[in-house]
Amino acid sequence: MIKKYLKYIAVGSLAMSSMTSCTDKIMDEINLNPNNPTEVPTSFVLTDVISRAAASVSSGDFGMYAALYVEHQVGIDGQFYNAETRLGQVTQSTTYNNAWNAAYTGLRDVADIIEHCSAGGREEGNYQMLGRALVLRAYYISVLTDVCGDVPFTEASDYKNYFTPNLDKQAQIYDDIFNILDEGIENLNKENSFEGQASAPGSQDVLYDRLNSRANPTASIDAWIKFAHGLKARAHMRLSHINPSEHSYQDVLDEVALSFTSANEEARFDYNGSTSYNPNFLFLNVRAYYGASQSLRDNMDDNDPRIGQFFIPNVYTRPDSPDYGKVIFAPNGMEDAAPAYNVYGISSYFLDATQPSYLMSYHELKFLEAEAKERMAAGSGAEAAKDAIRAAFGASKTSDVEDYISSITTFDVNRIMKEKYLSFFQAESLEAYNDMRRLEAMGETSYITLQHHDPSKFPLRYTYGAGDVNNNPNVSEAQGNGQFVFTDKVWWAGGNR
Repeated sequence: MIKKYLKYIAVGSLAMSSMTSCTDKIMDEINLNPNNPTEVPTSFVLTDVISRAAASVSSGDFGMYAALYVEHQVGIDGQFYNAETRLGQVTQSTTYNNAWNAAYTGLRDVADIIEHCSAGGREEGNYQMLGRALVLRAYYISVLTDVCGDVPFTEASDYKNYFTPNLDKQAQIYDDIFNILDEGIENLNKENSFEGQASAPGSQDVLYDRLNSRANPTASIDAWIKFAHGLKARAHMRLSHINPSEHSYQDVLDEVALSFTSANEEARFDYNGSTSYNPNFLFLNVRAYYGASQSLRDNMDDNDPRIGQFFIPNVYTRPDSPDYGKVIFAPNGMEDAAPAYNVYGISSYFLDATQPSYLMSYHELKFLEAEAKERMAAGSGAEAAKDAIRAAFGASKTSDVEDYISSITTFDVNRIMKEKYLSFFQAESLEAYNDMRRLEAMGETSYITLQHHDPSKFPLRYTYGAGDVNNNPNVSEAQGNGQFVFTDKVWWAGGNR
């Protein structure tokens, strides 16, 4: 710190001694750091926005805590134990603060890309970059409003002019989401008139550059368009109960038809295991805060071949322990169970540094199709459900999928939603949490059985981030003492508009 101040004193002394000969331009140049540019191509910003959405939002705190609430995992130590036992963790503004900050940082960076690529911006005419940014804007705000309900958005997007933005109502935010996605699709379908470095971001598009080839150099653009339609399908299903006249099951199917046609096109962020790592893999290297969920195991059929992959012995159990090599299931709620990171089984997911993060998977899309069809006509969702299960099994490298599918006697809505819930284990617990609240609002809770001993402490929504609770009076008022998470549903799950 002393060196930092001495540096500024030295610069000030130089300025005073050269006052008669130095111009303002020279002084400005003295204070410029050539290694810290203030402007970069939007393609570089795009990389940060995508990687943050994957590692810090999709696979960050929002998803990690959702895994506890839907009983994909059990919190067995530290803050996860506190959340599992509902000892105050779920009502605190610090709990989801990292993901909250990451999402709003993403929205800020997206706003910069949109500004630069719009009329009058330095990359005006970079329509396809603008389209990418709009799709990501819709993704970020949809995650925030799904978990928190009413959140700052309109004024927060104009961060240069609003330092304490007001909260927008969730119903209005969802109207905005559809409009943003439509605008994104429109721009992605345009030909770029901007010819700078960012017009073809190449490897900077870390979500979809893997699809590009000489034979199909625009494959990534096609995938972004399909991703946007997939998000619209998800959003229509989210609102199908609360506003069926404007968000029908046919609307879901119309968007599904325009979205992914294979797992190759899904919005998947890949880690290479050498310079990038799945966040939960890194998490296990600190300590095993998750334990194998008894509830999840009991919701699985005994012939489900995923059991041996979902649950493996605890890696911290000592070889001289009588439990060494055994899968010990943790009780959901951990009532009368002390924190114990070295006892309970874990998921093989935590040993895989390359397990991807999903902004939206192909199997989710197929389950949306299956549910919509089945709700429109009994028996019509079976084939889509089977394809969804096959796609989900593909990620777990299991060869017994057809035998498992053949053992299922009916593909009614309950079974479709159960299979969707199981497919979300390991990487997509946040969407399982969203489904659970939507189906509870519909009076459909029998597709799985939760085992937490105090159902009244199931969090109906998340708290707001600590930074905004402490600095924005509008957010602070909405937060209160945090107890609202047990009583106030978000709008699309039956709460107030």
